[in-house]
Order: sequence, then C-alpha cells, then structure tokens
Amino acid sequence: MEKMTNGINQKEAEKKAVRKRIEDMLVALKGKEITILGHDNIDVDATLSGILLSKLLRFLGISSEFCILEKVKENETYQIIREAIGINMKAWQKEGEKADRNLFLVDHYETLHKGKVVACLDHHPTNQKKEYPFYYIRKSSATAYLIYEMMKEANYPLTKEEAMMIVVAMMIDTTAFRSTKTVANEVEQAKEIAKKYQLDYASLEKYCLCLTPIQKMTTEEIISNGQKWYSYQGKKVGSSYLQLEELPKEEELKGWLTALVEKRKETESDMLVFLIFESNHNKTYEYQIMEDCIKEIIQRNILSRGQNIMPLVERRYLERKTTEEKMEEIVNQLAKEHNTIATMESCTGGELASQITNVSGASEVLQESYVSYCNGAKIKFGVPEYVINRYSVYSAQTAMVMATVVRNMACSHVGIGITGQLGRIDPSNPGKVNNTAWYAIDKEGDEMVRKIAITKEMTRAEKKNVIIREIVEDLYHLE
Repeated sequence: MEKMTNGINQKEAEKKAVRKRIEDMLVALKGKEITILGHDNIDVDATLSGILLSKLLRFLGISSEFCILEKVKENETYQIIREAIGINMKAWQKEGEKADRNLFLVDHYETLHKGKVVACLDHHPTNQKKEYPFYYIRKSSATAYLIYEMMKEANYPLTKEEAMMIVVAMMIDTTAFRSTKTVANEVEQAKEIAKKYQLDYASLEKYCLCLTPIQKMTTEEIISNGQKWYSYQGKKVGSSYLQLEELPKEEELKGWLTALVEKRKETESDMLVFLIFESNHNKTYEYQIMEDCIKEIIQRNILSRGQNIMPLVERRYLERKTTEEKMEEIVNQLAKEHNTIATMESCTGGELASQITNVSGASEVLQESYVSYCNGAKIKFGVPEYVINRYSVYSAQTAMVMATVVRNMACSHVGIGITGQLGRIDPSNPGKVNNTAWYAIDKEGDEMVRKIAITKEMTRAEKKNVIIREIVEDLYHLE
C-alpha cells in the first residue's frame, strides 16, 4: 500500500511540475507575438516540435507561428517528415530576419538569428544557463515529448497525426530507442500513445532506425549531415553525424576526414565533431577535428550527441584551464585518494611522466614509468609478441596491452600506454601510418583507447605535446 501511495504521490508531483511549467510559460509569453525556431540545419525533432508547440500555444491563447529561417533542402529530414507524417517542411520556410521578433527556441538553447529570445525548450543538458524569461531544459528522448507532457496536462485534443509526430520524433532522435538518449519510461509512454491512436509501433520502430543514404550524397552533404553549431565562451564548434549499418572502407572514411579538416579551416571553427553511429555492431565512432589533429574515440553503444558527446566537448571549452593546470589537479586528486599512476611510453619518450613530475608531490602518485621505444623493449616489459605481430606495434591493441601491463606491474590504480610514429616511417615496422599515435588508459580494468592523427606541420616535440594534451584531457574527465 505504501509503494502504491508513493507512486500516486510521485505522479501528482510530476503533474504539478508540468502545470507550473505551463503557467511560467504563459506568464513569459503573455501579450506577445511568438516566432518558434528550431536550430539551423533543422532535423526531425526540431521541425515536429516547432509545429506541435505552435498548435499548443494557439490552443492556450498565445499568437504564434513556427518558422524555418533557412532554405529547406530535400534531404533525409525532409523525406522522413514527408513520408512518415505527410508534412511538407517548405510550408514553414520563411525569408528575412526581423529584429523585433519574440523567439521561442525549440531543440536548442541559443541562436544567431535576429530577435529577442523569450523562451527556450530543449531536451539536451548544457552547462550554460541562459537568462531567458522562460527556460526549461530536461533530459528526454525528444523535445516533442516535453511538449506532449504539456499538451496532456493542458487537456489539448491530440489528433492521430499529432500523436504520430510525437512518436516519430522520439524514435528518430533515439535511433528507434537504441541510443543512450533513450529514457526508459518514455518508451512505455510512446507505446501507450501508439496503442491509443492505433499507430503501427513495430513498423515505425523499423522505419526510424533511419540509416543515412550516403550512396546518394556528395562528400559535402555527408560531412554536413545533421549539422549543428555551438558557441562555447566564444569558441565555435560544429557537429554532424551519420547513421550507418557499418563503417565505410578506410579510403572513403579518410576522404571524409580530409574534407572535414578543410571545412574546419574554411568555417574558422575551433573544433568539428563528426559522428558515425554503426548499428550492426552497436558502436559510436567520434572524430574530433581540431587545428592540429584528429582524435578518434570509439564507444560501445549508440551514444546521444546532445547528452553524452557534446556536454564533454562543452566542458572542455568552458573550463578554460591549461594542460599544466589540469595535470596539477589530476595529480592532487590521485594523491588525495591514495591512488597511483604508471606509464609505458614509446613515441612520447617519457614526456607524460615528465609532465606528471612537474607537479609538486608527484612522488606520491607516479611510482613507476617505462620508455619502451623498440618492439623488444615492449616485449621485455610484458607485451605479448603475438599482439605486435598480429596488430602491429602501432595499433590500439598494442597501446591497450601496454596500459594494462604497466598498471599490473606497478600495482597502480591507472595505467597508460602510448605508441605511434611521429616523423618518419619506422624501418623495423614498414607500411604503417606516419604522424599517428594511439594511447590507452586502463583504470582498474576499465579501459579506453584513442587514436591521434597529426594534421599540421610541427616539430616532434610539438607533436608529443599534442598527444600529452589529449591524454590529460581524458584523465581530467575520467570518472
């Protein structure tokens, strides 16, 4: 009985919170003409949320219109909305900026368009709090679901088409509820909506896996698919993504990354984040294109761009700390927790250990470190010869084994392995990629591995510093 009472109380509290949001929104929008905007390069959730929100506001007595202030392309988003819902996005395309617009942002929290932002509704967490009259951001499967909650509490007469819009937005934004963005109880809500409005849930789920049709796309369309732009303390960052069954061939991927390097220069961006969600193996490939390198991060599961990936990028730019300051905090935190770190370095030649020992009190943290510059040294320190023969000494696998071996040898909390070539083709290991390094971090058996491709002319010492910078960045955010 107590559990049932608690459940009822929780539901009442949730309803009360939604009612309060509606009241706050109405106060902020009272007497204003509202223009609803999704983000640029608009996607399915932003489009459908904009349409749904305009319907809800008019129902609540607020004058509003949804606008797309860019040329609508007949791309994947356009096709999905046309095929699944029967809606032509071009009906909302508007031309011209107006400084006197009152803007309601959906599915994003800042805009470059003219006007005064009076409200914001988004389902992606952010560390940047905006001082808008109405501001609500909460982790959810889609912005459309947050609007559905308000519609339900406002007794809005939802139609079958609008129910379809809500479910499709939720599924598309979570790769048919397979990504980490998925909120479990909202999946049940989507099923209930589908049942109530007689929607074919199974067919929708299959359709909304939504693989990107790269065969029909130019390179520019591929690297700009689903593009969003962010501003972090004045730093310009862009992101785009593909949803594929499996990774493309190496040469094709290399072509995309080369194009992204050029695009970063042309757009004067601090970073471009390019994502590939691979459905066959349930993995996310993240490529961070920076001024001096491309950093590859491979994660298990289909991650959420807005909830898993971009918040970490955001933190990187909001913290504004130097590599040295971050290293000092890492060493002090390890010492505070009575934990130690051990390193096995190849191409960086002990530079990581040197950076650690630049911090006062490092002797409590770094007790063992090895420079295993040749294959024989790695084997001597415990890297199995078959790993090097099978995967090459320059590989993610070798870096990972190096990290685990040194952690075990030193009985440390954290082990780090670094391998790569930074200036010439190694005659002992011909045919491998130059100016590329791999590093791995093993924290008590919890492993991560990264690949760094240097893309700028620089000295060997500078290349080492790029690798150390990225290792420190990962250590700093290590949970």
